[in-house]
Amino acid sequence: MDILVTRRLTLSPPLEVDVDAMTAALQNSDVTRMLTNVPNPYSSADALAFVKRTGEDKKSLAFSIYRQKFLGVISVAEDSDGNFALGYWLERNCWGNGYMSEAARAVLSHAFRSLGVDQIVSDAYQDNRASLAIQDKLGFEICGKSSCINPTRKCEVETIRTELTRQRFEQLFGSLESEAAA
Repeated sequence: MDILVTRRLTLSPPLEVDVDAMTAALQNSDVTRMLTNVPNPYSSADALAFVKRTGEDKKSLAFSIYRQKFLGVISVAEDSDGNFALGYWLERNCWGNGYMSEAARAVLSHAFRSLGVDQIVSDAYQDNRASLAIQDKLGFEICGKSSCINPTRKCEVETIRTELTRQRFEQLFGSLESEAAA
């Protein structure tokens, strides 16, 4: 069980103790309207299934984000196209504090090291400026566009796909052979 610690955050695998907080956070449509794979409404059964699925998946990484309490989730998981994809969300009252940039940098560093991948992709809705800004700050570059049905909005929404190579990450944050990149 990997636990990552940053300057302000602790990232640990999602556990059953996170289910209530996860379920409560995903009742907020401001959060779910920016997520592609989250049922709406979101139930504690959905949260428990997520926790169990991530605990069994040995080819992916998933972390609950904490700062004295549960804040959200971040993962790097293999998508349907065989790419490793970064996904994340924070409960609404935690937005704008730089937590996700901090968590994502640590998870990306860990993912490049432990999964042995050379590229990680991420998708964000075109109107999700905050998520796209996080990806830009981390060195992701736009590589495509598509669309998908959003369960909260109940319509098709355009997405922007970005990618980050291991080489670019190391150029920006230092060698993955040292702790500087974390």
